[in-house]
Amino acid sequence: MKKPLKILAIVAGGLIVLFILLVVSLTLFLDPNQFKGKIIETVKAQTGRELRIDGKLGWSFFPWIGIETGKLELSNAPGFGPEPFARLDGAGAKVELLPLLRKQIVVDTVFLNRLQLNLAKNTAGKTNWEDLTKPSKAEEKPAAKPAAGKEVSIGGVSIRKIDIRQADVTWNDRSTGAHYAVHNLDLKTGKISVGQPVDVSLAFDFESGQPALRTRVDLKSQLAFDLAAQTLDVTNLTLSANNLSLLASLKGTHILEAPAVSGTLEIKPFNPRTLMDKLGVKYDSADKNALTTLALKTRFAATSDSTELKDLALTLDDSHLTGALGIRHFAKPAYQFDLAVDQIDLDRYLPAPAPAPTGAKPGAAAPPTPVEIPLSALRALALQGKLRVQKLKAFNLHSTDAVVQVSADNGLIALGPNQAKLYSGKYAGRTALDVRGKTPLLNIDESVSGIELAPALKDALQFDKFAGVANLGAKLTAQGLDADQIKATLNGNADFAIKDGAIKGVNLKKMSDAIAAAIRDKSYQKLTEIVPQSGDETRFTHLGGTAQIRNGIVQNNDLKIQSPELLNITGKGSANLPKETLDYTVTLGSYPLGIGCTFAKPCFRPDWNAILKKQLGGKVEEKKQKLEQKLEEKLKDKLKLFK
Repeated sequence: MKKPLKILAIVAGGLIVLFILLVVSLTLFLDPNQFKGKIIETVKAQTGRELRIDGKLGWSFFPWIGIETGKLELSNAPGFGPEPFARLDGAGAKVELLPLLRKQIVVDTVFLNRLQLNLAKNTAGKTNWEDLTKPSKAEEKPAAKPAAGKEVSIGGVSIRKIDIRQADVTWNDRSTGAHYAVHNLDLKTGKISVGQPVDVSLAFDFESGQPALRTRVDLKSQLAFDLAAQTLDVTNLTLSANNLSLLASLKGTHILEAPAVSGTLEIKPFNPRTLMDKLGVKYDSADKNALTTLALKTRFAATSDSTELKDLALTLDDSHLTGALGIRHFAKPAYQFDLAVDQIDLDRYLPAPAPAPTGAKPGAAAPPTPVEIPLSALRALALQGKLRVQKLKAFNLHSTDAVVQVSADNGLIALGPNQAKLYSGKYAGRTALDVRGKTPLLNIDESVSGIELAPALKDALQFDKFAGVANLGAKLTAQGLDADQIKATLNGNADFAIKDGAIKGVNLKKMSDAIAAAIRDKSYQKLTEIVPQSGDETRFTHLGGTAQIRNGIVQNNDLKIQSPELLNITGKGSANLPKETLDYTVTLGSYPLGIGCTFAKPCFRPDWNAILKKQLGGKVEEKKQKLEQKLEEKLKDKLKLFK
C-alpha cells in the first residue's frame, strides 16, 4: 500500500513542478502585448468603437492569474464629437489560482487609476452608451441549459479590496442644457465576501452648471450584500456635503426582483439659506432670520412605487413637527399625512413685500394681477391628510389648537371640517373646491363664535373700526379662475350678531344731533355731508342682522342697533364686493342717513328729501288734527243750541 502512495506522491509532485515550469515559461516567453491587435479588432467588431492601448499589458500566473494595463482609451459614439467616451491611466486585477480548483474565486485588489468617463445625451434624446448596452445576437438567444449532472456552481466569491483613484465622470444633456460632473472620485472598500459586511469609503467633488455649484461629498458606510438571498444591509452610513450631514441605515429585500428598503434617516441641523445661496436659489422672506435651521429624524420604508416616513421629527427654526407621511404610485402620486406642529409663524416665510417705486405716490401703485387657480395641478392632486397646530400665526391671524383636514381626489378638493380657537372665540368651517369642469366651483360654510372683533380685524385687515364680541356665519358659493371672478360670482347667505361693542370713527348720536339742529335752524341746505371727527365712536349693546349675497352684491335689510345713546337705529342697503362700494341707509330715529362711496373712505350724507318729506307729513297731520278738533268743538256748540 505504501508503494502505490509513494508513486502517486512522486507523480503529483512532478505534475506540480511541471505546472510551475509551464507558468514560468509562459510568463517569460509569451508576451500578452502581441494580442493588442486582436483585442482592438474584437472591440471594433462588437461595439463599432475604436480602442487605443498605449501602455503595456502585463500578466502573472502563479500564485495569481492577473493582468494589468497601461493607458486605455475608448472612442465616443458617432455624433458625439472627438472626445473619447472613456479613458484611464491604468487598471488591473488578480485572481488566486488554487481556490479555483475548489470552485472559489478569490480576487486581490481591483484598481482603476484616473478613469475619465464622458456621458452625454444629444438633442434627440439619444445617449452615447446605448450602443454598448444593446445585447448582441448571441446574447439574444436563450442560454442553453446545462446537461444533467454537469451543473457548474461557484462556492464563493471574495475581493480583498477595490481601489478607484482620481476618477472623473461628466454628464452633458444637450436636450435640456444640464451639465453635471464628478471630479477626483476615490472609492475604497475593505474585503468583499458574499454575505459579509464590507467597509466602503467614497469621496468626490460634485459640480453642476446650472446653478453653478461645486462641493465636496464624503460618504462612508458598511454594507452586506447577499445575491442569493437578494438582501442588502447598510449600516453606519454617513454622508457630508456643504454644511449638510446625514446619518442612515437600511435593510433591503428582493433587491433584484421587487426592491424594498426600510431603515432610519437623520439629517443633522444645518442652515438651508446657506445651501440655497450656493445653489443659486433666491429666497427673500419677510423675516430674514427665517429658514436658518433645519433638522430631520425619521424611520422610512420604500419600494419602487411608494415611500413612507414614520416617527417623523422635523425641526424648522423654532417649530417642531411630528407625525407620518407617505406617497403611493409615483407615476400618479397619492399623498397622505398625519402631522402635528407645536408652533409656527407662516408669515415669516412669505415673500417680502416689494418696495414701492421711487417717487411713487401713496396709493398710486397698480393693483396686483389676480393669481389664477392652477387647474391642472389640482385635478391631478390625490391627497388625504390632517394637520394639528398648537399655536399658529397665518396671514397675521393668531390661533391655537387648530385642526386642518384636507382631501383631494379626481378634481374634488375638500378642506374640513376645520376648527381653531382664536381671539377668545372659536372657528369652524368647511370649504369644497370642484375643478373638474372648465370653471372651478367653490362652496363655503364658515362660522366664528364669541371672537373679539377689535384685535381680529386689526391683525387680519389692519382695520380698527369695530369692537365687540361677534358671532358670524356664512354659507356661500362662487365660481371663477381668480379672486376677482370669485368675488363677482359670490352667492349665499350670512348672519351676524355683535354685542357690547363700538363702531369707531363714527358717532351716530352726533350725526343725529347735527341733523336735528339743521332742521331747527332751517340750515339743512348747508349740511350736505357729515364728516366724522377724530375720536368719534358709537357704542352699542347689540348689533345684528342677516345678509343675502347675489353675484357679489351683499344686501342687508334688517340691521338693528341697540345703543345706550341713541334709540331705534335700523339700516338697509347693499355693498358691492367687486367694486368695494357702499349704497346703504341708516335710520337714526326718524332721520335717514345715507352711507356711500367706498369701503376705504365711506361718506355720510343726510337724506334731506326723505327727512323733509317726513317733517312736512308730520306738520300736515298736526294741522289736520287741529282742524278736526275745531270742527268737533263747533259741532258741540251747535248741538247745545238745539237743546
